[in-house]
Amino acid sequence: MAPGSPNIYGPKQNFWQRHYRPLIYLLTLACVVGGTLTRLPLSLSVSDATQGVFDTLEKLPELRAQDIEKQQALLAEKLEEAKENSGPDLQKEIAAIRDKISRLQMNPKGVVLVCIDFDPSTEAELGPMAHAFIRHCFSRGVKVLINTGGNVMSQPLAQNIISASATEGALMKKNKYGFMEDGTDYVFFGFRPNAFQLYLQMGENILTAYETDYAGHDLTLLPIMRGIRNFSDIDMVFSISGYVGSPETWITVGNTKFGKPVALGQVAISASDYYPYIQSKQICGMLPGLRGAAEYEGACGSPPRATGRMWAQLYTHTFAILLIIIGNLEFFFKGFKHRKVS
Repeated sequence: MAPGSPNIYGPKQNFWQRHYRPLIYLLTLACVVGGTLTRLPLSLSVSDATQGVFDTLEKLPELRAQDIEKQQALLAEKLEEAKENSGPDLQKEIAAIRDKISRLQMNPKGVVLVCIDFDPSTEAELGPMAHAFIRHCFSRGVKVLINTGGNVMSQPLAQNIISASATEGALMKKNKYGFMEDGTDYVFFGFRPNAFQLYLQMGENILTAYETDYAGHDLTLLPIMRGIRNFSDIDMVFSISGYVGSPETWITVGNTKFGKPVALGQVAISASDYYPYIQSKQICGMLPGLRGAAEYEGACGSPPRATGRMWAQLYTHTFAILLIIIGNLEFFFKGFKHRKVS
């Protein structure tokens, strides 16, 4: 190009201007990898929403004991009534109460239903909270029923989470129950279509709603199902969902219709929609995104799966904020330079 002739290719670019995109991608990758490898403790205050989920599960053995006492008192009342007038209807009622008491006593620590409804796109946030909650159940001796209702793609994720939690549960500091056994300590029902109708049917009879577990085993032959017939034998529902409408379904069925405590696990972007349900007591608590999972891990002493991801999130968010600051400073100084030249 001759001296003084216009540069048709524009002003000469420096190294950063030529390569800023791949550099930003590489630095972002470094933040993610560095955060994932960070093993430093992360101090997080537990929010009221997370604490509500934790406390509800912690109190299950106490609540089940109270339920057994209530049924025994009702049985004593009916037996006194039978001394004066022992009709066939009253005898059926007494038999039903005795059956109810025996089923409650088979699972003295309580029973929880966990609905895992998410796919790989939201696993980064919802997977750790599923691990932490199920391991907490195992550490307390609570029996766990797991199903998926939103999408068939949730099945393999749920299976991996259950297997890992059953193995890792024995390594928790507070765990007194050792390794969990499929069919005895937990059961995975798998996916069935028409979730709303299915959940209503579970309220009447779980054995007719599913018949077999995910592996094809007859539910009537599994030890865990001997004391579980319907929602009256379940103490709590925990819905971990990345799909629209699934939380509302469980609030309607689990809480409104059958009166069971319902807790939610939500991605951070949609968690704000469900805080009003906590205030109205339609749900007992909620784990909001990755932070909620990390808070729950800290509360129950679970392995820090979510906490490690929190460091990666912290590094990448900090890097993004720095880029915004640098970009604004560059814009400001360029404008100042142009005004000074003119």
